[in-house]
Amino acid sequence: MKLSRLLESSGAELLLDGKSVTVKNGDRIGVWTLVDTVPASPRASSQSFVVLEDYTQRDGHLIFVNAHGILGDLAKSSEPTSADPAKLYLGHTPQEILDSPRDLLADQILSSSDDPSYDEIASAFEPISKMQTYSFVGTPDTYDKIGFAYGGRSPNFDPAPYESSIAKIREQRQVLDGLVGGYLPVLRFVYPQEKQSWTEMIAFAPWRISNGNDHVQPVWYRVSRIENGRLKWAKYIDSYHPFPPRTGYDPKLFYSDLAALSDRWNQFLAPGMKIDLPDERLANMARYALVRARMTRVGDFPKYGAVDKDYAGSEHDGFPDSFTADTTAMLEWGLLDLAARYIENYFAKFVRDDGSLLYRGPEVGQYGRMLTVAAEYVNYGGHPDLLLRYRTRIDGITNLLLGLRNKGKTLPFDDPAYGMLAGWSEADASLDPAPQRYMQPYFSNSTEAARGFRDVGRVWEKIGRQNNDSALVAWGRRLQREADELLNDLNAAFLRSILAVGGEKILPAIAGAKEPFHIAVPRDNTDPQFRSYRAYAEMLYSGSLSKDQVRTIADYRASHHDTILGVPTAYGYRTADLAGFLAYGHGFALIQHDFARQALLLLYSVMAHQYTRGAWLAPETRNVLMEGNAAPYCVPAQLFVPLMTRWMLVFEDPESETLWLGKVMPREWLADGKKISVSAAPTRWGPVSFSIASHLDSGGVVVDLDLPSGDAGKVHLRLRAPGGAKIHSVQANGKEWKQFDAGEETVTIPRDSGRHVRLEIRYR
Repeated sequence: MKLSRLLESSGAELLLDGKSVTVKNGDRIGVWTLVDTVPASPRASSQSFVVLEDYTQRDGHLIFVNAHGILGDLAKSSEPTSADPAKLYLGHTPQEILDSPRDLLADQILSSSDDPSYDEIASAFEPISKMQTYSFVGTPDTYDKIGFAYGGRSPNFDPAPYESSIAKIREQRQVLDGLVGGYLPVLRFVYPQEKQSWTEMIAFAPWRISNGNDHVQPVWYRVSRIENGRLKWAKYIDSYHPFPPRTGYDPKLFYSDLAALSDRWNQFLAPGMKIDLPDERLANMARYALVRARMTRVGDFPKYGAVDKDYAGSEHDGFPDSFTADTTAMLEWGLLDLAARYIENYFAKFVRDDGSLLYRGPEVGQYGRMLTVAAEYVNYGGHPDLLLRYRTRIDGITNLLLGLRNKGKTLPFDDPAYGMLAGWSEADASLDPAPQRYMQPYFSNSTEAARGFRDVGRVWEKIGRQNNDSALVAWGRRLQREADELLNDLNAAFLRSILAVGGEKILPAIAGAKEPFHIAVPRDNTDPQFRSYRAYAEMLYSGSLSKDQVRTIADYRASHHDTILGVPTAYGYRTADLAGFLAYGHGFALIQHDFARQALLLLYSVMAHQYTRGAWLAPETRNVLMEGNAAPYCVPAQLFVPLMTRWMLVFEDPESETLWLGKVMPREWLADGKKISVSAAPTRWGPVSFSIASHLDSGGVVVDLDLPSGDAGKVHLRLRAPGGAKIHSVQANGKEWKQFDAGEETVTIPRDSGRHVRLEIRYR
């Protein structure tokens, strides 16, 4: 389909399969209804285009067509926001799940040898529908973010007056939620009636500012009525209901802004890693989360949340998690220039020269994480000048950690906390009745510091060599030695801190704790182990733990009311509050140590129950068993899916010179006919790309890899094939290749065959 010309009478002449067709607004050609025509303009496009939409199905497509063909194809999605109570809980009652010390649902799903299934996991609990701010739109160009309550009501606009059925459908919680454009921040609320009849509202924040006022975010709303598969009417509202002198809004401007929004957000993602996966929901959720995190910010200033004062207030801007999680996600997805601006902003505006923060309290583990983030920026190709410009403040954080480390070394050598960094693990300790109780040797403080010392030390040594700066080289080497010594002390502290209770081996979150979390916290909810939910997540994210230590922590939490459906909980004992904002740390360790099925269970559980369905907004926490609202939205929770997706596909082991490709991909992705591709994924050795095409029914899989130019010690490709298929032979660039392990489903990639390698893998 191509556009030949626009007609003066609100119509167009189209070329359809080479034949000229004249249509007017509202006419239908096959499944396509001509919705509007948009002449070329500076606000719209350099070329005229027409808008066509498929109303023959509830989740059709909206397309822009110009003289060259389809300019944009925006798929429309929708998902239920309610569930049949009789089909929830996987055959159990909420009380059975709450009363079971074991993670009942995780055990049930993992008892099968098959990979966990998203659909089965999604059926366990109701979708999130109770949130103060259920969704929002915005851009980083304005301070304002416009929130929506459940069912699509914003502070400025309600679609219900335009269609009487909306209020009842909303009251019955039968609204469907979705997006327009796969991963674009274009909200879609569907109010279903008969199979072929429904009302829908589309809402989005255009990339423009009205009246030069960057404190007010414009929002477009379109309310449409579809009956028997045909468009009956559509209303267009620019931010506010029409009122004289605003008596109507031009729909052409709506579509101009929608096309511009699509271009702008695609440009945002363009420099980054590209993925094409068999699971389109996962791919779109990952990209959309990056977009949502970006629209949460005001310029480059971090925001922990949006709309709700609890998390969107300026008092939370300096929260370390907002910086570390957000910047890490942008780095891992290759959005290097944006990450540089985030680093610049945080160290310039929120860190003092002595390493203290413009925030209500320190989080010692996150201090170490900041060093890792700074190092990763340079490792991924960022300009070292950025770190040199803020070296005083980076060194301020480093010296603060070294000071805590030295204090820990004043303890007796046989003390379980010898050499450990004591301090708050959670800034919220500042609000507790006795904050000094939380000045504890949380293991996470030391594991994150060890990783940070090593990562930034290597980078300082590298920059020092490049600049012939011997003092900087020496500083980098000192930090690397400190990392090694701290890791040695950590392992000794782990051994001295192991608790044996009821025949169970327990690694507490605090060095030298006398009782485990499940005994101490129920007796005293202000016990320092109350903060174990954060400490365990950071311990696991640091990459410093062995496989046995990770298993010990994961098994302990799953045995004592501390995980539900594979997701760690937060805020005390037996709370049922899923800790979405920290779950990525848990997931990192599961992927690092090959707990593949547990990682997939965690991923799908968070996707289904820590994000709203359809529009994919992530609250900080969400209680799945007790009535009540979910916590407000926050950025670290939103970024769980892109972080996990990246690590599933491209994982750099922080403890070795090893690069993993496809480490934890679901088996079904390798079913016959499926394809997977990843391009321009940044690593510390350079960008990597690969594609996988499965021909498993005929016994083969073909993999094309473009390897990093740097010298990664080992590059492993994991191919988790379905149906018990085992690797029989491998050819690399046409030659027999023996370095594979059929049991581990792993091929070690040859590094002497050039940067491009084609693997032809045969299966039994």
